[in-house]
Amino acid sequence: MAEEIATTVELNTYSEPPTIITEDEDGNTYVEVSSEEMKKLNLLYRKGFSNAVETLAPVELKVSGELPAWLSGELYTVGPGIYDIKYNRMIESEGGGYESATETFSMGHWFDALPFVNRFELDGKNNKIKYRSRITSRKYETKIRDHHGIVTKHPFTLFKTHVNQTPLAKLFGQKRTDKPEMEPCSINISTNFPFYKSGEKPKVFCQNHASQVVELEAYDLSPSSVYSWDDINPLFRGNHASPHPHYDENTGELINFNMEIQTLGTRYNFFSISENHQSGEFIASVSAKASYVHSFAVVFPFYGKNAGINVKWSDSILDSLSYKPEEPTIFYVISRVKKQHIATYKSAPCFAFHHINAFEDDDDNLYLDIVCYDNTDICYDLSLENLRNGLVVELPLAEVRRFVLQNIQIESVKFSKMPQTTQLETLQNTVVSLFRNVSYQSIHPWPIANYVRCADSTLELPRINPKFHGLRYRYVYGIGLSAKAATQEGQIWDALIKCDLDTKEVVAMWVVENCYPSEPVFISAPGNDNNEDDGILLSVIFDGHNIKSYLVVLDAKTLLELARIDLPQVIPLSFGHGSFKQ
Repeated sequence: MAEEIATTVELNTYSEPPTIITEDEDGNTYVEVSSEEMKKLNLLYRKGFSNAVETLAPVELKVSGELPAWLSGELYTVGPGIYDIKYNRMIESEGGGYESATETFSMGHWFDALPFVNRFELDGKNNKIKYRSRITSRKYETKIRDHHGIVTKHPFTLFKTHVNQTPLAKLFGQKRTDKPEMEPCSINISTNFPFYKSGEKPKVFCQNHASQVVELEAYDLSPSSVYSWDDINPLFRGNHASPHPHYDENTGELINFNMEIQTLGTRYNFFSISENHQSGEFIASVSAKASYVHSFAVVFPFYGKNAGINVKWSDSILDSLSYKPEEPTIFYVISRVKKQHIATYKSAPCFAFHHINAFEDDDDNLYLDIVCYDNTDICYDLSLENLRNGLVVELPLAEVRRFVLQNIQIESVKFSKMPQTTQLETLQNTVVSLFRNVSYQSIHPWPIANYVRCADSTLELPRINPKFHGLRYRYVYGIGLSAKAATQEGQIWDALIKCDLDTKEVVAMWVVENCYPSEPVFISAPGNDNNEDDGILLSVIFDGHNIKSYLVVLDAKTLLELARIDLPQVIPLSFGHGSFKQ
């Protein structure tokens, strides 16, 4: 296995500092490395952006420390697996003939790699963990190798990767596939999809930015089916769905939207699916500009170019959208009971990948906690080239903002009395704001959703105790920056942190030098539903110094390390997500 790891790392080349030969007064020469390049040498996370090696057969891992005796279940994670694909092509030789040469097609962004899925089987009673992993898009990898690049099957799959194909090839490549190993769903993984009935073989489900879902066998992680939301119900049509659907444990409903891009407008079609309604139920539609909505029903001013047409035909998200700082962030309130759009709010322009939680109070106010950036710079800074070379700019810092949508019922009455064209933000106003540079904010006088900062620290990949979804809560966990990383250029998230949103401060931190965490998955301890931080965190860590990975188990109250489990191969650094099933 050690030889396999070494082979994986060797697949990628990292920019080494140039040698500068310097001569002193006595004629002695020595090698000097520039201070800028020396900084890059210390950015050990760069080695975490390499191709992964699978562990197809389950292996038992050594546990250093003690797992909680109550811990029993499976942790699934998904993230980047294949960044670089080598292929052979014929080139003209100096003698006029042709010879074979090896070249490499590389993904352009951290979010674009072919998916790598991990399964951890946790047995706290016996202090054991079994592990296996799989790259789930091997056929797509082969196709990329055969075509010397990507032929996109539908829009909104790639974040920022040059496909290396002719326009004609792209046009013919727009048709979606029904082969699960051809679909690179690498953003999110879930065990809560109600697509199968009790008694069937367990499944897990992966998603990306498009409207496709790949079904995997829960044990060996092999892809078995691929769905599009409109396969389930034609009313759920669209090109882009959130990779973060919401699962309501009280009703057993999975809730999401599909963004339907039309020639002269865009509709966000919201729906729910449950075991009792396998074909799903349509909830409501909202008409708005085409945007990138990663988490849910907040539309940031990151809009499609050319009235959204680019969103439908471009190969990548970042090529098809542009940020409009003069426009507001728009909040759409949809009643699941009334099955209609009942109110709209606006707030200051910003951008976010991830929502944390939302809850209501007894005074008819709705609170939304979101990890916000001032603009979309973070999207471009996380390109693969930047990360492999070492970030040349300071990482944009996100902050947790709590937005307050006040007096929902009062505003819904006002909303219902508005003219229909104002309610739905129809084509006329959308086109005016797009082509005549008229402020969207001046067209729509929606009530303001004010916000407050909820933490004095940057945070990403937020997770909470799942028992508190939709309820007032206090603690959020995520990846953050250690004190050392916060003062050095070119650093990325190197710590796991716990924030108290009531006191607005970081109350605990886990950090090990040159180790870089993934999303912390919260698992609540049984039998104490009111104790919010009674549980553990699981996070896959990349050790940049030793070039290895391990799973860490932390006490959720203190972030003290309970156990550490070395993995049989490197798991590349991930901005992806995990799901736990008891």
